[in-house]
Parts: sequence; structure tokens; C-alpha cells
Amino acid sequence: MERLFTPVCLLGLLSACTTQILNPLPTNPAIDSGTNRAQLSKSTAKGSPPVELRYGRYALVSTEPTTEQRDLLAQIIDVSMPANLSPSVQEAMNYVLQRSGYSLCRAAEPVKILFTRSLPAAHYRLGPIPLRSALQVLAGPAWQLTTDEVSRTVCFKQQKTAVGVTLITPVSPQQLEARP
Repeated sequence: MERLFTPVCLLGLLSACTTQILNPLPTNPAIDSGTNRAQLSKSTAKGSPPVELRYGRYALVSTEPTTEQRDLLAQIIDVSMPANLSPSVQEAMNYVLQRSGYSLCRAAEPVKILFTRSLPAAHYRLGPIPLRSALQVLAGPAWQLTTDEVSRTVCFKQQKTAVGVTLITPVSPQQLEARP
């Protein structure tokens, strides 16, 4: 009888385990992936989007845009200019702006001076740095960065001078001839 009792007990234990596997515990509706859709529809009906959304099984993601997505000039860049080139400041700025969504505006007369200068060796490697700061570093302290958000263009204008500092403006050949 003892020989029969042991296998019967083992079979009983195994059958108890399989019934629990076949009948799992009810799922928690707060964890169910379908509740995100319900939360999304409830929150959009109220007018405020959800801050976090369950993405996959364990990850929570934010539905808010990042700072870099809101302000494109705040994105962090890490740029190295090709060593075999000797670019001008304008070419370097165009290189930095390649995938930013912005472009340089047309250069007015005083800005042409900046754009035609060769790029200093210290500026061949920039970053990690915000795009706005990189453009200001390339331009230097004598120039102020301005942007047109409608056309997404970046421009520069000459800074106001301090007391006792004179601005050097380009002289045309006609102005040289008119001088006594």
C-alpha cells in the first residue's frame, strides 16, 4: 500500500500545480495595456494630455516634448570640422546648422566681414554644446545672434560698442577717394 500511496500523492501535487497554471490570477486593470487607451481618451476629453504613458510591459514614457524639440537652438551638438578643409566662418556655421532645421540668412555688409574670415583652429571641434552657444562661439563676442522663428533663419548683427571703443567699418573705394 505504501508503494501506491507515494505515486498518488505526487500525481495529486502535480495536478494541483497545473490547475493553477491553467487558471491564472485575474489581471490588474491598472497594469493592463488597454487601460492606457482608456486613460488617454479620458484625459484628452478633459483637455490635458497624460504626462506618462505605459510603453511596453515595464517602461513608462513621457508624452511631453523635450526642451530640444520645443527650442531647436537648445539641442546639444557635438561637431568636428573635417581636418582637410580650411573653412570660413560661414562654411562652419552652415556645417553646424546642417540638420538643425535652421539656415543662415543672407549676409548684410557688416556680416560679410565675419563670414569671410577663416575659422580659427580652436573652433574645429565644438561640443557637446547647445546649438545657440556654438553659433555664438563661432561668431565671437563682437556679434549678436538673432533668429527669425518664422523662416527659421539665423542672423548676426554687430554688438553695440563700449565707451572708448570704435567700430571698424569697411570702407568702399569711393569713400577713400572722397577723403582729403
